[in-house]
Amino acid sequence: MNSIHFLGEWFDCRTSVEALREPAAIRAICVEHVMRHRVEITHDFFTRSGRDGVAGALMTEDMHLIVRTFPECGAMNLDLYVGWDHHGDIAKTFQVLDGLRDDFKPRRTLLHRVQHGMGEHPSSRAPIAPTQVFAASH
Repeated sequence: MNSIHFLGEWFDCRTSVEALREPAAIRAICVEHVMRHRVEITHDFFTRSGRDGVAGALMTEDMHLIVRTFPECGAMNLDLYVGWDHHGDIAKTFQVLDGLRDDFKPRRTLLHRVQHGMGEHPSSRAPIAPTQVFAASH
């Protein structure tokens, strides 16, 4: 199976602290970006977590999106996994990731990316640019 898995850490998010504390707000943003690609959501769960943050998960047939927010420091963790059978699906994955980043507006990100079943490594996990650092302009 071909798939891509992103693990991200976003720091100094410029969205409101209240938004990082509200499960319904985080859910709405995640659902919006997934539904934009006409993908049916099979399960989702968003709740308050320790330190007034949010922990949430959203699943489709071939994707999971897990987020955890840390409002006290304006940060969040993101786990986005997508399996696909067509090359067009990878573009959707990047669009979901970019859309979420645009909404939360982190000044700095660390992004780890692993692709499965691609190119020279048809049946293994092949790290591609394992760490990307993004620093937003002010």
